[in-house]
Amino acid sequence: MKQVGLFLLLFIAFLGCKEPIVDKPEKLIDKDVMIDIYYDISILNASKATAANKLEEYNFDPEEYIYRKYNVDSAQLSQNSIYYTSNPNVQLEMFTEVEKRLQKLKDSIDSKLKKTQNIKVKKAEEKAVETPTKAPEK
Repeated sequence: MKQVGLFLLLFIAFLGCKEPIVDKPEKLIDKDVMIDIYYDISILNASKATAANKLEEYNFDPEEYIYRKYNVDSAQLSQNSIYYTSNPNVQLEMFTEVEKRLQKLKDSIDSKLKKTQNIKVKKAEEKAVETPTKAPEK
């Protein structure tokens, strides 16, 4: 029984000392910058899904936008994405932050839409009060 316990202890120690699965990229993109990139990619993907014709109309390439904005190329972005994905805890932190930002944006947009709708309703009510309706003639 002691041998099994010792074996398990050594096995756990061995697992804890293992080398990373993916090597750190030469041009490592900072974690906070990767969060910004993932956020922008999420927004751009939503835009492609809802307004693809507008993106085409303005000849807007979302991928090129990301590369220019963050001064990266596709290989660097891909290598960094794989690197961060190889560490699930860090990846989860990053996507949790992106999700929080997206929720904050959604809440802000919902609030503005609600205000706009309230203004339209008030104007319609005011207009209805100003113009009395005529009773049908008999």
